[in-house]
Amino acid sequence: MTLLLAALSLILGTAIGSFLSVVIYRVHANKKGIFLSRSICPSCKKQIKWHHLIPVLSWIFLRGKCAYCNQKISVHYMLLEIMMGILFLAIFLKWNFLEIIPSTIASQPLNYAINWDTFALFIFYSIESAFLMTIFFYDLLYKEILDRFSLVAAVIAIAGNLSLELIPLTEMLMGGLSIFGFFAIQYILSKGTWIGGGDLRMGLLMGFLLGLKLGLVALASAYILGGIMSVYLMLTGKVTRKTAIPFGPFLVIGTLMAIFYGKIIITFYTTNILI
Repeated sequence: MTLLLAALSLILGTAIGSFLSVVIYRVHANKKGIFLSRSICPSCKKQIKWHHLIPVLSWIFLRGKCAYCNQKISVHYMLLEIMMGILFLAIFLKWNFLEIIPSTIASQPLNYAINWDTFALFIFYSIESAFLMTIFFYDLLYKEILDRFSLVAAVIAIAGNLSLELIPLTEMLMGGLSIFGFFAIQYILSKGTWIGGGDLRMGLLMGFLLGLKLGLVALASAYILGGIMSVYLMLTGKVTRKTAIPFGPFLVIGTLMAIFYGKIIITFYTTNILI
């Protein structure tokens, strides 16, 4: 049963990733009907059939091209589906809400039940991960973090942490205001050249979702990863010092690292590095 639910989580994640691709495209293009309109090819404008919309598989079978006009379909569609699928699977494995209860009936050696508290955690982090991956790809593609994604996710983070009693309100406020303030100082000093306004609201989301300690872990992880990637891209000649590299994806990765491994990182740091 656990294997079945893990597989369903993976499939659900890829389906949500496919939907998020539509959201990203239509929000950027300022198109209406995000939830109700049928998908069409941006090039030939023909309506896409259902069997061309199977997550991951359709992109592979179509070889990354439209079935009608043969126009290339960006690989980011498939990557978002794969990443969301893996992320949903990881969330399920961390917050496995299925409990095994030994049965007293001989013909039924095991019974299964749902731990609703853990299920609530699974839903909460699944929703937040969907917002985070939307921010990741939108900033990667268009170099912008939209408030409609970050601020909505921040509100959900506050509501979820309070209702599930994960992080106290004061801890969330300290985290959100600290990271927001850190970005605000950079924004003011550089007059918006180092980071954008969207990063400030992303800081609120990180702090509200993670609290102060894990928020700082996410922030440090993002800067370390961003620095390594920037050096690599410059050494390979793919970017220059003047090239604007979107920072949102690194903030998202740092946030996910804090969600899954933050406490381990803090323990390792305090026991092995901190004097």
